[in-house]
Amino acid sequence: MAKSPFNRIHSHLLIGVALVLCALFLLARQEIGLAQNPAQTTVTYPSTDAIFANPERGFYHHTETHSNAYSPLILSDLQNYRQNENISLILRIFYLDDFVADPISQDYLDAMAADFAILRQAGLKAVVRVAYTNQLTFAPNTDWPPIPPYGDASKAQMLAHIDQLAPILQANADVISVVQAGLIGIWGEWYYTDHFVADPADPSTVSDDFYAERGDVLAALLAALPGRMAQLRTPLFKQKIYGTTSGVGGALLPANAFDGSDRARTGHHNDCFLASDTDFGTYSDVAEDKAFLAGETKYLPMGGETCATNPPRSQCDTALAELARFHWSYLNADYHPDVLTGWESGGCMDAVKKKLGYRFALVKGNYPGSAEVGGAIDIRIDLRNEGWAAPFNSRPVELVLRQQGTGTLHRLPLTADPRLWLADDGGSHTISQTLSLPQEVVPGSYDLFLALPDADPILAARPEYAIRLANGGVWQPESGLNDLLHTLTVTAAPDFRLYLPGLRR
Repeated sequence: MAKSPFNRIHSHLLIGVALVLCALFLLARQEIGLAQNPAQTTVTYPSTDAIFANPERGFYHHTETHSNAYSPLILSDLQNYRQNENISLILRIFYLDDFVADPISQDYLDAMAADFAILRQAGLKAVVRVAYTNQLTFAPNTDWPPIPPYGDASKAQMLAHIDQLAPILQANADVISVVQAGLIGIWGEWYYTDHFVADPADPSTVSDDFYAERGDVLAALLAALPGRMAQLRTPLFKQKIYGTTSGVGGALLPANAFDGSDRARTGHHNDCFLASDTDFGTYSDVAEDKAFLAGETKYLPMGGETCATNPPRSQCDTALAELARFHWSYLNADYHPDVLTGWESGGCMDAVKKKLGYRFALVKGNYPGSAEVGGAIDIRIDLRNEGWAAPFNSRPVELVLRQQGTGTLHRLPLTADPRLWLADDGGSHTISQTLSLPQEVVPGSYDLFLALPDADPILAARPEYAIRLANGGVWQPESGLNDLLHTLTVTAAPDFRLYLPGLRR
């Protein structure tokens, strides 16, 4: 039987009323929400002067081993560095003394792998360098300079060795902070070499062709460890290999930082910091190379060691200024002892310990007091980099919700990149993001945390490899989380079917 006009009109009226009621409900619900939470809660955080370990930064201990007498890493030593000295980093030099003309033995490769396993067990990382010799020969009645032959390998042998090393480097990239170019010359510092210069007795004269050959070795090393950066001993080496000028105009541009190119993966190390006006030959054109280095190291790793006293340049005032200008991330705790003792007596050693690399401190945060399951939350976190550099390896940032009572964790990825939290210009940075609460978050009270875990899944759950913030009362050593000192109340989302005619249960 067909419906009468009255029934059709009645049906349309019911639908219209239902739609109006639904709209009124949604409007009322929005107004109630705004009335209950007119503004977010602001939490302020005091910073701390405490000295503590953080991954991939700070003072390091020098370790080395030789093929003719392999000296393995010792777990208890590494654990002592971290627990009693707040040191999370070592330099590990692998000397290939016996393999200058031969393949690396399997025993040596196995010993390298065992070292990395010990390093991982201890919760540390390494700056890695491979070299062939540290033995010096001098002319009669002289003590400098060394004379050839120096003892490094040919280019062909180096490339073959890099192929052998690649599987071990890649398998242990999680505990390799950065790799120094090494290989060429005494100590792997690219100067006193038998093969990459026309006349080994004149190591300062290097043709473009020989720089190209050195560049081939660097490119092979970068290809062998795709997830990490390399470091060169002087700015001139990088300028020659990549065809850049010195000065600020030749430095890596911000737009190219972390773009994956070899140039954007090649940083710097200075192993005679403050030793002379040129840092014993580190700088070719002092003013221009310093300007180049200051720009480059905003986005690239910088580290090394002191090697001689040179007052007043090697004393606190200049040391602090140049460590900041060149964004130093790490420094040798073992050498040169007289320089380091001078920093102790000069009163700047604690500042160096705190400021090497990054040092992130929360300033304030804005968080909602409540949110619905599946709903959106707006957060804003202001922080400051109180160190001298930003992290140079990628690292995730997460807002973590931990349910009170059960301890259940929910990790919400943030889009922030700590590599861009530079120390320059006051080092102020902001995380501002709207997040959606996943449906699996059940109603309840949740404490909020900020997490900066290691990017490698092998280490992501290890608190020793997470970044600790420089604030009192926020670090959770058992979990590697930083407490944001705020509780979020999560409520169930309303069931709209209860308010629509014909959809009630």
